[in-house]
Amino acid sequence: MYPDDSRPRPARAEPGDDRWVTGLCWLYCRRADVPVIWIGPAAFNGMHAPMHACERCLSELEFMIWHHVTGEQRPSRRT
Repeated sequence: MYPDDSRPRPARAEPGDDRWVTGLCWLYCRRADVPVIWIGPAAFNGMHAPMHACERCLSELEFMIWHHVTGEQRPSRRT
């Protein structure tokens, strides 16, 4: 995953930060104390929080977005 198998140093990732830090994955696996990267703000009901994802979940999200954009896996329309 990382060159020379080094782990990222613990740090707080700020919006727009492209560093990997140790923290909680906010996506599918929800693992704690794993290398994560800031992927954007999450907003719900007027509240905001920085959203982070691990490499495995980020790959899954990229896969889903790719299939959506290419039209290979569009959700069916409800009638």
